[in-house]
Amino acid sequence: MHKGMISYDGLTESDFSLPELPQPYLPGNRNRNPLLYLGFSVLEEKAAAITLPVNMQAYSKQFNAWELGTSFEEILSEEKIRKLYKSVAVTEFKFCPLFYKGISHLGKIDSPKLGLSSDFINRMKSFTDKLGCSLLQLPESCTPENKDGLFRYLQALPGQFDVAVEFTNMDWFNNPDQFGLIVEKMHQLNKGLVISDSPGRREAVHMQLSNATAFIRFYGEGWNEIDLHRISQWKKQLQSWYLQGLEKCYFFLHIQNKEGQEDFINYVQEELKF
Repeated sequence: MHKGMISYDGLTESDFSLPELPQPYLPGNRNRNPLLYLGFSVLEEKAAAITLPVNMQAYSKQFNAWELGTSFEEILSEEKIRKLYKSVAVTEFKFCPLFYKGISHLGKIDSPKLGLSSDFINRMKSFTDKLGCSLLQLPESCTPENKDGLFRYLQALPGQFDVAVEFTNMDWFNNPDQFGLIVEKMHQLNKGLVISDSPGRREAVHMQLSNATAFIRFYGEGWNEIDLHRISQWKKQLQSWYLQGLEKCYFFLHIQNKEGQEDFINYVQEELKF
């Protein structure tokens, strides 16, 4: 999660190092056929949610994933999902919907919301083979004190429905031992963790995986030396995780500047391919 517009004032490349941590929940054997799903959006200051590209056919020829922000605002109708599905020009493409805000942001998240969750999940399953990992973004009001309710909720979700959880309150990361126990519990539930790489919130770059799927949200300006360095760091990190058995990675770029956009996209696609 990122708040406001991005600024690198006073920051250097050394401020964006990625911590090297052991990954006990990766299989340990090299994965020779990992899957990389790459998506892109322009970060706008007053955007309520990530809107769809003007031309999904053109977008899907350049990227193979879309972080579906419109599902945060409403539980999409079958008709809207059919249109989205048909708008994609390629077979191997994934929509990654954000959980509806009535589940994640209105009131405490707990098992009583399972009826609403069933409606959301059943509708998202209409994406069939184009459904990727769904993003459960928790509000800042959700703190470690709410962890038991969160775990009960996650445990009650269908096991075959892929979910990655994004913690936006930095208290989740303040105690490394406590967060390690949370990662362990997420592993037991087979639910993923979002790594949010943003200049202003480095605590969220926790670099811990709870299963064999990585879900990364990268926020940056775009075509500048610091962001090029950051992408090269991620290239090294993903290569390391592939050697440890990472099966798939969702990597979503949220870029502020439109200047040099195509050059930056080409650079990222070249760096992150395997």
